[in-house]
Amino acid sequence: MFYKQKLFLKALHCFPPEIAHIVVLKAINSNFISSNTDNLHISNLRTKLGNLNFNHPLGIAAGFDKNVETINVINKLGISHMEFGTITPNPQSGNSKPRIFRLSKDNAIINRLGFPSKGIDSAIKNLRNNNNTIPIGLNIGCNKNSNDFKNDYLTSTRRLGPFAEWITVNISSPNTPGLRELQIGSNLEKLLENINDERKKVEDKVEKTLQIWLKISPDLKDDELKNLVDISIKYNIDALCVSNTTTDHPHTLVSKNKKEEGGLSGPPLYSQSTKMLAKAYLHAKKQIKFIGIGGISNGETAYTKILAGADIIQLYTGLIFHGPQIINDIINYLNEKCINTKIKDLVGTKAESILKKE
Repeated sequence: MFYKQKLFLKALHCFPPEIAHIVVLKAINSNFISSNTDNLHISNLRTKLGNLNFNHPLGIAAGFDKNVETINVINKLGISHMEFGTITPNPQSGNSKPRIFRLSKDNAIINRLGFPSKGIDSAIKNLRNNNNTIPIGLNIGCNKNSNDFKNDYLTSTRRLGPFAEWITVNISSPNTPGLRELQIGSNLEKLLENINDERKKVEDKVEKTLQIWLKISPDLKDDELKNLVDISIKYNIDALCVSNTTTDHPHTLVSKNKKEEGGLSGPPLYSQSTKMLAKAYLHAKKQIKFIGIGGISNGETAYTKILAGADIIQLYTGLIFHGPQIINDIINYLNEKCINTKIKDLVGTKAESILKKE
């Protein structure tokens, strides 16, 4: 199976990225792609985030399955949780193509997708058939032509909340003009206050806890980050997802597509996002949880995210360049590191030393 999937991965990179991605989703649904799931129940890797239990910390980030099309088979990859989306209230095609670029020599991706989505109604149709056994979250965004971004997030929370363990409010994509302004000051306060109202309505309706996570930009300045953390704590946000893609493209990139506009993901984002995670963790003083995202490409980078402050971690770009075997490799690495300790006890233990390396 491993060699078959390795050949499949190599063949995929002969196709344009969006075509390759469609093929991958179909392959998952047909059970052609899977991972070894024998290590799903290693006791020292079990962790919690509020009321949610995870068999281990590793999940897949939003963007991999935007329209909830693999909901009943995605757990076969061996992940502990899955975040679908980004889902917008109404269907939209996103930005013009081409809009995804492989930076193969950097194992990185630049995208300027702009939230292509089949919309809430399509997502709900798939969610009604959910037979999955792992926690799932839904990442929500706004329609590009919307006159009221805030109302888009409230609508999505209201309608999608009953089908998820958590809703991730994505206000940090660099590919929707004006969106990142919602991360700042009073804009963020008003948004989170209203989302909390919708959360309570959902919880009363379905009689279950709905967590709210917030996905943030790695390009925030230090004072903006601290303010965002404080506001998130004030409005009882359950977790911060650190981070989304960056518009800061380092001069060290060597691939031919390095000058394309859009959000950069993969190893070139790793240091920036991990240091931001450590800063946010230390500032929060354990008053909020963290999801570590950005540049995870092997067991060591996954482990360091946890040491920096992540309670759980997510990857996406790593799957593109390494295939599903990376999931098993990371879990095995974490298991080796946690033979004599529980992974939840390691969260944030090296945050200060990670920042000292700046």
